[in-house]
Amino acid sequence: MTATRFTEAQVRRAVKGATDAGWPVGEVRVEPDGTIRLLPPVKESLQPEERIPQAWD
Repeated sequence: MTATRFTEAQVRRAVKGATDAGWPVGEVRVEPDGTIRLLPPVKESLQPEERIPQAWD
C-alpha cells in the first residue's frame, strides 16, 4: 500500500473554506487515505467548573 500524497495547499484551502463558513478549526488530521478532517476546538475543562466535594460519612 502506498502513502496517499496531499499538499499544503489542499489543507490551506480546507481550513480557509471552514473559517470562511464560520466554523472554528481546532485540529487538522490527514488520514492515511488522504482524507482531510477538520475538527472543532476542544474545551480545556472537561469537568464541571464548580465541583463541591461531598463530606464522607
